[in-house]
Amino acid sequence: MKGGLQRWLIDELECGRVTRRRLLQMMGAVGVGLATTTRSGSALADGSLTILSWSGYDIPEMAPAYFDAHPAPNFTLMGSDEEGFQKVHAGFRPDLGHHTSFIVGKYRDAGLLKPIDRSRLTHIDDYFPELSQIVTMDGQLWEAPLSWGNSSVIYRRDKVEVTEESWGLLWDERYKGRIASRDSLEGLLIVGGLYTGAADPWAMSDAELAKAKAALLAQKELVRFYWSSQTDMEQAFANGEIVAAYGWNASVAMLRKQGIDMALMKCKEGIVTWTDGLVMMNGGSGSEDLAYEFINAYMSPEVGAFLINSYGYGSGNAKAYESVTDERLAELGITDPDVVISTSKFQREISSDIRQKYQAVFDEVKLS
Repeated sequence: MKGGLQRWLIDELECGRVTRRRLLQMMGAVGVGLATTTRSGSALADGSLTILSWSGYDIPEMAPAYFDAHPAPNFTLMGSDEEGFQKVHAGFRPDLGHHTSFIVGKYRDAGLLKPIDRSRLTHIDDYFPELSQIVTMDGQLWEAPLSWGNSSVIYRRDKVEVTEESWGLLWDERYKGRIASRDSLEGLLIVGGLYTGAADPWAMSDAELAKAKAALLAQKELVRFYWSSQTDMEQAFANGEIVAAYGWNASVAMLRKQGIDMALMKCKEGIVTWTDGLVMMNGGSGSEDLAYEFINAYMSPEVGAFLINSYGYGSGNAKAYESVTDERLAELGITDPDVVISTSKFQREISSDIRQKYQAVFDEVKLS
């Protein structure tokens, strides 16, 4: 009974019918915990995998070959990459984690990861090479790539008059109180660096950082909120609370399904392309053979097609596009994914010393 209730509650969150905050209240009221939501109550007892992941990525469609052959993994859900890192850094030991590439180095430098054995990845030769290059260090692969997407300004076309395709929309005083930015270093400082013309937003000089800080302080007067929950941000769009935000392809796709006229902007300063995938954690108690079996199921072209059709993200597997209609690819702007990827401004790791500077600015802006 409780397992079915857990699944229903998570479905309510994924479909945007309830906010994450309200979901947690509902789960607490009936004694259900989000952090240990799993599709099988016996997952831990039977030795299956423990996976740190995102809501919506813990479903059979994301690894059908694995779910068909084995008990469902035990999924722990996170709201952000940083939240996931803090869980693991504090002692939680999953077997696999689903993360965005920019945080892989932080995990690696903390000694929390094992390198991925490329020879055990069944589909890796079908993947765009740029994706694995991002997470290769000293000749070792630290993440098995899965998907890619864009971070940009997303907005309601029925509520916003666009005069210029620019990150500047998030500084437009016409929409004061109806703008949202992301509650993260990447969402604030990288965007601030792009908007203010930093040569390299991932490695700004002190002068560039000061310029970005000034812009972010000015923006703070305009924002309704900084979002950490994608679902809360989407619901704010749906009810008209906000009309523009830092966001991703998936939010545009989800809101369009609800009949809301959304668009993702091709900003003149450049949009940021990210990649994500699975990392293998040190200290997990599950079978490494099962972990690779799950990774291979995750990386299949069938899962790639599901990602494109259902979430609006690009798949790293080039074969996935063969199973997607030309109309869908045109709608998402990825009819030529190899061209998009080869010309993208990929989100990169931020070195530890620069990250400390960024964190200080981030904290100052939020606390001002």
